[in-house]
Amino acid sequence: MSRSNPYKLKPRTTRATAQIVCEGFTEEAFCKHLKSIYARDCGVCVSIFNARGGSPDDIIQLALRRKSYDRTVVFFDADKPLSDKAKKKALSARYQLVVSEPCVEGLLLSLLNLPVPQNTEACKKAFDAILRGNQKFDPRCYALHFPKTFLDSLSHPHLLTLLSVFQPPA
Repeated sequence: MSRSNPYKLKPRTTRATAQIVCEGFTEEAFCKHLKSIYARDCGVCVSIFNARGGSPDDIIQLALRRKSYDRTVVFFDADKPLSDKAKKKALSARYQLVVSEPCVEGLLLSLLNLPVPQNTEACKKAFDAILRGNQKFDPRCYALHFPKTFLDSLSHPHLLTLLSVFQPPA
């Protein structure tokens, strides 16, 4: 029996790519936590990009400039309105929009089955009581409140959209 040639290169395959364009640091930290759990051996190379605030129109424009990915999810708050023109551009580019009501802290409170206040400031205060201070900007701090078994048991549509990024395209 002969062995295979050790100098012969294996054929290269392309991996599917995806990006999540987030509005701010809290969204980025939560998405990095999801990536740390779900991205290993999923067959998709996922990049997370922080837009560092701005209006939803600015975030979509930023995502449109970063168009070399197979799949794009744009994750932002509903505290500022999204224009119809930007929404039409995002949907024509086949981007998935995750709009957290009224803010990302409200989305995270609803995932934890806690009451969600109506305004943004109250949501931020309620979530700061759970993750104190700048801990909400650290992806490792989400592991205590959002472990994989807990996330797998949820069927929230926004969470399912974010998790769909970590699945290879059909």
